[in-house]
Amino acid sequence: MAFLVVALVLLTALCVFQLVLVLAVLRRLREHESRFEQLAKAAGPMGALDPVAELVGRRVPELAEHTGGSPRTVGFFSVGCEACHEQAPEFVASAAATGASAIVVGTPADELAGLLEGVQTVVTGAEGERLMKAVDIKAFPTFLQVDGEGLIVRAGIAVAELPAVAPAL
Repeated sequence: MAFLVVALVLLTALCVFQLVLVLAVLRRLREHESRFEQLAKAAGPMGALDPVAELVGRRVPELAEHTGGSPRTVGFFSVGCEACHEQAPEFVASAAATGASAIVVGTPADELAGLLEGVQTVVTGAEGERLMKAVDIKAFPTFLQVDGEGLIVRAGIAVAELPAVAPAL
């Protein structure tokens, strides 16, 4: 009988110890959760992971050469990007009134370039790769509004994120 009492006391102590551990882990998880919420609020809607926000304010002379010194919306598309194919018609519709350039990278670019018919300029091949590297594009699609001197004034990953640019006179 004494053996049973000792076993029961040890089992009870073990259960209490495990309960204390579980409560400590829960308290720690709550602390981390509140810390993550604070970091998310401080980082904004896209947080530090926004691949296009860092482009704003950058001056890219190659874009000024490409646009001929006029403000323009420039869209960067990749052949293997499903979102690029989905946004191409919306880009064409917004580009019709303002004049825009589409840069298509990857091969074969014919299908995506065909979807972008109606855009003032469609660039593919080596020139498209050169412009993509000059701007340091990290995500597709990327849409930029560029002033006449190659300064990126707005950037987004959706056409709807950028207001229309007035056409150059």
